[in-house]
Amino acid sequence: MIARAAATWLPGGVATDVVVEHEGSQITAVRRATSSDPPAADGLLIPGTINAHLHLELSALAGQIPANQRGFPDWATRLQACPRPTEPPQEAAARLFAAGVAAVGDVSSRGDTAGVLTAAGLTGVVWKEFLGFDPSRAEAAIEAATQLDTADGAFRVRPAAHAIFSTPPALLAAALAKRAVPATIHLAEDPSEEEFLAGEGVWPEILDQMGIDWRWWAPPGGTPVDYLASLGLIRSDVLVVHGVWLSDRDRATLAAAGSTVVLCPRSNLHIGGRLADIPALLRAGVRLAFGTDSLASCDSLDPLDEIPVVAAAFPHVDAGVWLALATSRGADALGLARHGRIAPGATPGLLLLEGIRRPEDLATPSIPRRWLAPPLSAWGHAC
Repeated sequence: MIARAAATWLPGGVATDVVVEHEGSQITAVRRATSSDPPAADGLLIPGTINAHLHLELSALAGQIPANQRGFPDWATRLQACPRPTEPPQEAAARLFAAGVAAVGDVSSRGDTAGVLTAAGLTGVVWKEFLGFDPSRAEAAIEAATQLDTADGAFRVRPAAHAIFSTPPALLAAALAKRAVPATIHLAEDPSEEEFLAGEGVWPEILDQMGIDWRWWAPPGGTPVDYLASLGLIRSDVLVVHGVWLSDRDRATLAAAGSTVVLCPRSNLHIGGRLADIPALLRAGVRLAFGTDSLASCDSLDPLDEIPVVAAAFPHVDAGVWLALATSRGADALGLARHGRIAPGATPGLLLLEGIRRPEDLATPSIPRRWLAPPLSAWGHAC
């Protein structure tokens, strides 16, 4: 089969008038078009996109926590007051695939979203999130995190850690231990994290109100990146989500370790009114990818919807960077070698963004798109 578009996003940039040959989901050749090929579709052909961080299970809370930009502790308190949905988020998973998302990294409190995501046609990683600062409750969580490493349909399921203010060191180590696929943790989303490391700020009070014993722990000071690095947990296979409050030294540490910062711009603006300093991250050489967080803090789970926000905030960043973050860089972050790129042997899915020709055009929101070829599961299953 053949896919031909007016423009195609290849690993080297945009190419015009090329043909992508494929057998089902697998690309077999990328070549120049000839007069015998079918007419080119009007649009930009890209690989299926990658959402490297979302919380699908919170989809039913869309619109229930209005933005007030008071920071994560306030937002989390309001989140806890919302009733948690019990039905599988099938509609939200279907919307992901319809938007052109091929693979995701989904954080789940129960670790049970792989089935609904597989059924929707997606692949990737599901992280069961572990937390619990009280040492009397941590032992069982450590044992569960140590044992968790499974395949579920088109997904790998492994443990993850929530955040430094909610997860003690031994559980951090167990949840972020090396596995076949990367781990993840929320980090440097809010200045209250650094305050907690100094034994100050709102988190000690919140933990006290929740009846959680944290005083056995000696606050080490420093930044969240310093703290994880001291535990040996700043690594290339640990994805750092958010990275809004980072120092130059933090960025240098992340770059030296080959860590990826997964950016969630719309969520960061909704919750804290601030974006990560993406130009500084790029100058430091930090690997980046896009996530969306949840529908409780932004209005879609489509990583392409992050681009108008960052393009407006950072107009001097080359537009191709944004498209790479939504495709190849996200695939690299999740360890999906056959996704995120249009190249022979890959199975990324072929997505046509209708009516545009350049990455710069993605600064316009709500671009129509359709699949020309579906993606293949990262783990060898048909989606």
